[in-house]
Amino acid sequence: MPGKDGIERLLTSQDLTRLGHLAIGSRFVVEGSLAGAHRSPLKGFSVEFADHRQYVPGDDLKYLDWRVFGRNERLYIRQYEEETSLRVHLLVDSSSSMSYASKDLSKYQFACRCAACLAYIVIHRQDHAGLALFDNKCRMLMPPRGGAEHLRLLCNALADRQPSDQSSFNSALHHLAEKFSKRALVILFSDLFEDRENLRSVLAHFRRKRHDVIVYQILDREELDFSFRDIGAFEDLESGEKIITNPKEIRAGYQIALQNFLTDCRGICADLNVEHVLALSDEPVLDLILRHLHQRSLAGR
Repeated sequence: MPGKDGIERLLTSQDLTRLGHLAIGSRFVVEGSLAGAHRSPLKGFSVEFADHRQYVPGDDLKYLDWRVFGRNERLYIRQYEEETSLRVHLLVDSSSSMSYASKDLSKYQFACRCAACLAYIVIHRQDHAGLALFDNKCRMLMPPRGGAEHLRLLCNALADRQPSDQSSFNSALHHLAEKFSKRALVILFSDLFEDRENLRSVLAHFRRKRHDVIVYQILDREELDFSFRDIGAFEDLESGEKIITNPKEIRAGYQIALQNFLTDCRGICADLNVEHVLALSDEPVLDLILRHLHQRSLAGR
């Protein structure tokens, strides 16, 4: 979009108005760097002072209140509110398969708009959002931060990237699971065209690190319906391999294979207590986000 910058390249002012009242949280405790609205696993120490308690051996000496000691010669520990800001990592698959578009938006463009929506919601609520773009390796990593300038840079990074190369969850995402040292909400946007065991391994790695994980599995409508009619060449966007076939002859088998694939993806997510959302790229992005966050709200998330 020539002349536009930041979030304006992905969302309209009307979109932002609809998103302004929304919130997203984690199902589990999180770790952040600022006082906020989310529970922290770090018992008793945050930013906002709450109360004193008497010192016991083993307490961190940096929290001793020496003023109290000076008044009554007793050791007391300063305690703080157990709340923190939410950290959200947005992981966007930018491999070649995400470039597919049977209509207006490619899967990657749809993923970018979803990620921009959630980044806006998170930062608008004074929380922190980060971004990773990956294919067979992590191509760009922005640590979670807040503020309008960070949101602008994040959205520009999404809009500037062009999908390329094959995807490899093993090569790209295990490294990120190790790098994200503080518990957070991790949101993955991908078509999940990946070996099932690789998918399971990566999601399990994030969960072992005690992250809350949401997977937006993004498909094109034609990938679901396979309504092609004419004999033609079908190309694998990542390997470049082509086959010439009559879609009518393979439609039934293709749809069975796809449903098995989706069932496997949902099952892997369910096994690992990962939230799975199927998204079709011809659906209005705002409708998807609003519906999903409403469902999370009803579930107390």
